[in-house]
Amino acid sequence: MVTRPTVFILGAGASYNFGFPLGKDLVEIILKNFDPENSQNALHIFEGLGFSKDEIIAFRDELRFSATPSIDTFLEPRQEEERYLGKLAIAYALIPFEKEEPLFYDNSWYKTFINKLNLSFEDFEKNKISFITFNYDRSLEFFLMTSLKNRFKKSQDEVAEKLKKIPIVHLYGKLGLLPWEVISDNDYYRNYEPTVLPHHLRKSSKSLKIIYDKLDLDNPEFKQAKILLSAARKIYFLGFGYHKDNLDRLKINSFTYIPASNTPTTALSTSLNKVVEGTSFKLPMDLKESIPKNYKIKFPNSDWDISDFIEQRIRLE
Repeated sequence: MVTRPTVFILGAGASYNFGFPLGKDLVEIILKNFDPENSQNALHIFEGLGFSKDEIIAFRDELRFSATPSIDTFLEPRQEEERYLGKLAIAYALIPFEKEEPLFYDNSWYKTFINKLNLSFEDFEKNKISFITFNYDRSLEFFLMTSLKNRFKKSQDEVAEKLKKIPIVHLYGKLGLLPWEVISDNDYYRNYEPTVLPHHLRKSSKSLKIIYDKLDLDNPEFKQAKILLSAARKIYFLGFGYHKDNLDRLKINSFTYIPASNTPTTALSTSLNKVVEGTSFKLPMDLKESIPKNYKIKFPNSDWDISDFIEQRIRLE
């Protein structure tokens, strides 16, 4: 059981092995979906959603020649109508990857993680763990529900009660609620499946957020994330790209820096006891050097993937 408050911060790499694209790959998928030369493009679907072909092509051309590393970065300075088109494009690109089978492959870090906990069903919610994710997909929630239901032969409602005690904070929103997450009759939910329908696109896109103004950082998700990070004794970055904007938006330095020597002993002790580590598999060399220096995030082993990291670094204490 994890008895010390532990936060896992998930980047795009945390979902990559389950088939979901990284930022640059997502851009390529959107460009392909909006390519008039592609015989399987989605132009007719988006025209049916109220956009003209000229608007879609203009959006594609700007995205193509922007040289931005992600669709989120591209959308940040744009007007609301373009952001709406962009969020629809994100939903259309990502929903087809919501498949059950990849989550349970042999080296799935989800499997490694849940087996590492090695708990009874009754004690599951006693784990002091939480997740902060920059990803839109709902694979973690779906995996936990599916795994616990089948492992302990429990109903969806029984597992849902346990999962309510494990915070999973999607900073930029997600592709709709899952059925067991619904609170009111007005909540939109969608099963975890790859089927794309126009009404799914409209509703799923409304759940996605583009952070383009500092005021947006006061939203409930960022506030909850900072509360969790402040209380954490251990913080682990998994599949994270360590983009400066994302680290700064979380104000990660305020949770990782050791206080000056004139800080009261109790505060110094608390900071010194905080573990802040992350995966760095295939991370560019400049980041491997600068991130530990600038943010005090340690990289134990650059050869470890997420499963290796969990096996070697996560302690049940």
